[in-house]
Amino acid sequence: MGYSTSNAAYAYDMRSEAYSAPVAPSRPSLDVVHGAGRQASQDVSPQFTHCVKVFAVLMTVFVVLGLFRVTVAGFTAASLNSAATLSNNLTTAQEESSDLEVMRSVYGSSTRIRDLAEGYGMVAAEGGVTLDFTEYVDAAAQ
Repeated sequence: MGYSTSNAAYAYDMRSEAYSAPVAPSRPSLDVVHGAGRQASQDVSPQFTHCVKVFAVLMTVFVVLGLFRVTVAGFTAASLNSAATLSNNLTTAQEESSDLEVMRSVYGSSTRIRDLAEGYGMVAAEGGVTLDFTEYVDAAAQ
């Protein structure tokens, strides 16, 4: 309907539409409980403290057993190494001993000594000489 040029248009039918007021959304209810606030007990529950202590003890036992195991393994390895070294030394000594026995029997043979002496031009003695120094010993004692 349009009387756009006169004031009567505003008076009768040219009113703007009325909008309803915005409705605020409902908020959740908040209950206030009076208490000690920051002065309230801030302690941890005894069950949690007990669990933490048990865990700490178990971890300590685990670490101590691990260190003991490593120490025993180290001593075992050192003992095995020293036993192997001793066994090798014993084997070497036995081999050297058998070589020395063979050399002694070869070099100490009277036949070999006689053959070497003949090779140098020596002759075997036909008779022996006995020396008696008892008279000189008796004279020196007086």
